Amino acid sequence: MPVLGAAIADSYWGKYKTTLVSLSISVLGMAMLTTSATLPSLRPPPCAHNGHCPPATPTQSLLFFSGIYLCGIGIGASKAVFISFAAEQFDDDASERGAGSKSKASYFSWYYAVANMGMLTAGTLLVWVQDKVSWGLGYGICASLVAAAVVSLAATAPVYRMLPPAGSPLKGVLQVLVAFSRKVKLTVPRDAGELYEGEDVKNPSLHSPARERLQHTDQFRCLDRAAIVTAEDLEDGDHRPWTLCTVTQVEELKTLLRLVPIWLTSAVYFVANTQAQTTFVQQGTKTDSRITIGAVSISIPAASLTSIQTVCAAAFVALYNRAVAPAAPFKPLQLMGLGHATAGIAVAMAACTEARRLRIAMEGESAAAAAMGIAWLLPQYVVMAVSDASLSVGQLEFFYDQAPATMRGASTAFYFLSLSLGNLINSQLVTLVASVTAAGGRTGWFPPELDDGHLDYYFLLVVAVAVVNFAVFIALVRNYTPKRVR
Repeated sequence: MPVLGAAIADSYWGKYKTTLVSLSISVLGMAMLTTSATLPSLRPPPCAHNGHCPPATPTQSLLFFSGIYLCGIGIGASKAVFISFAAEQFDDDASERGAGSKSKASYFSWYYAVANMGMLTAGTLLVWVQDKVSWGLGYGICASLVAAAVVSLAATAPVYRMLPPAGSPLKGVLQVLVAFSRKVKLTVPRDAGELYEGEDVKNPSLHSPARERLQHTDQFRCLDRAAIVTAEDLEDGDHRPWTLCTVTQVEELKTLLRLVPIWLTSAVYFVANTQAQTTFVQQGTKTDSRITIGAVSISIPAASLTSIQTVCAAAFVALYNRAVAPAAPFKPLQLMGLGHATAGIAVAMAACTEARRLRIAMEGESAAAAAMGIAWLLPQYVVMAVSDASLSVGQLEFFYDQAPATMRGASTAFYFLSLSLGNLINSQLVTLVASVTAAGGRTGWFPPELDDGHLDYYFLLVVAVAVVNFAVFIALVRNYTPKRVR
């Protein structure tokens, strides 16, 4: 849904309208969920004493699942769009002087911190309300908050800077490819000034205030054929975009080709990052959950460790914005590099911790050895929090700044898409490793009893993937040509 919402915003509705409509859809979905959870006639009756639970009626199921899907559509479609919409509020002239650029970088950092604290609140306080008080009240709080967001967004419309949609990014890419295919046999001129600039074209989409005019770059010069002016192009007074493209259109495609490999390294990065929500938690279930501080003993469930990571990530962002950024701000690619490096370090720490835990578990079979404490897992979560914050903030800022103007909404959707793809790759990797290591009747790395397996070996495999991915990222960054605006 973030990709679809971004496509609609960039091509047709604009970011403000897309955000407002999408959030309104989610309000409707939350209202349906609240109604389903509140009215007894719209939810199944309680289970009987013998354990029999009456199934939901078709009407009850329709209302509940319609609400769930409307929430997914509305929140999903607006998720990436409002990030880029907020970034557009910074004045471009100020960005050229440096002030707007720093404010925009700070915005991406604080967005990430606030979003993490929102998820932490939803996963703790709201869950407590739903579990201890009422599901209807919990959903009602969510519906009220989203409704308040819609009302405030609509009421403050006059104060926003709204850029019109710059046109379909897919259409522009296809035009360049079609024009290139028709002129593939032509020789690219050495002088880029001979390529078609399009200043004389009376096409609103090419001269939209939301569309940047890009300088020519030498990378992917073969695509410049799409901007070569031929005698056939001069015969007709009207510009035919499917046979002749502007330098800006060609450069937009070149920029996209440069971004895709870096985006793929971000997707592979999340193979390491997602361990904090999966294997790290499994690792925590085999430890002693008690942490003793003086005379006080606190029990921390393994699943709650992700909340600690969330708090640490928000704290890191606050520390970076207040202490580091004013003195020596990192560039977006540097932040992404820090995220790649620390992800490998976090998983390597997990491998060492798991090896120690397995050793203690083996000793415990012959002696009354105590299980390893859960506090041993805290360092790897802290380092992974730094990694997650660095890469997420860096990627959001980098892709927004470097993406073509026609893909500003899609640029932030790439972040959520890379996260999803990374989780998918990780699940497939786990399946592959489990089948290979358990072949021939062997125990394998992931047996039902974790003490009999080798989760530490899997962590080392993930470290190897992270190291190779980091090396590829460094190579791509060294050869990256930034977008240049005329």
